[in-house]
Amino acid sequence: MTSRHVLVCLPPRAAESAYALAARALCAVEEADDDDSASYLISEGRYASHFPLVAGAPVDDPRLVRSATEDPGRCAGGVLSLLDLAALRDQRAAQAADLYDAWAHATEGMPPAQPWAMFAEQWGSHSPRAHIAFREQPRLKALAKIQGGLGQAGPRQRRGEVALISLDRAGFIARARRRAVPGHILLELDGTWTADPADLNSDDDAETGSTAYHDHANAYIDALPADFLVVGIDCRR
Repeated sequence: MTSRHVLVCLPPRAAESAYALAARALCAVEEADDDDSASYLISEGRYASHFPLVAGAPVDDPRLVRSATEDPGRCAGGVLSLLDLAALRDQRAAQAADLYDAWAHATEGMPPAQPWAMFAEQWGSHSPRAHIAFREQPRLKALAKIQGGLGQAGPRQRRGEVALISLDRAGFIARARRRAVPGHILLELDGTWTADPADLNSDDDAETGSTAYHDHANAYIDALPADFLVVGIDCRR
């Protein structure tokens, strides 16, 4: 089962409860989702604590969609004036800097890693053999241990590994900052459904399409009025 983080943009509505807000977000994504996901999760699932709250935000504000079991300082989404998007971007940028520095230190003196494109050309981009050979390189074998030591353990994503060996430090940090807020899909106010092409297996290794998606999603969300809402939904299929 795949999981996609959909950010739903909504206009404000007076005297709306958290339950009504969640229902409105779910209705919007169900109407727009042509693939008919098997389930939709908001206050549960992988993205229930995606957004940090601004300092002093009332955690019981009905314009926030929160999980009772997650960090009280985070939420799945809500009114933009209470979501600290700058802090989220700074957090992801700091994590990327820590990872890059630790990886550069641990792999100092090792031979340069060969780019993913070389393995994809030899065996095909969907070949397990290509993935195994790519990750057997000394610089990449060191990565999983480093991530665990930094508390960043989790599923390894080839696109992140490709970026790590192809970008310099500034570029890798900028990539993390750009990708911090947007999910995999943006549902705009007029119903436009825009997806990161990498999750459709149609992006190039340089992430040209993904970069364009993240730039668009960031600009769109940042331009919304402060009383509008962005709610994240875990769409599983």
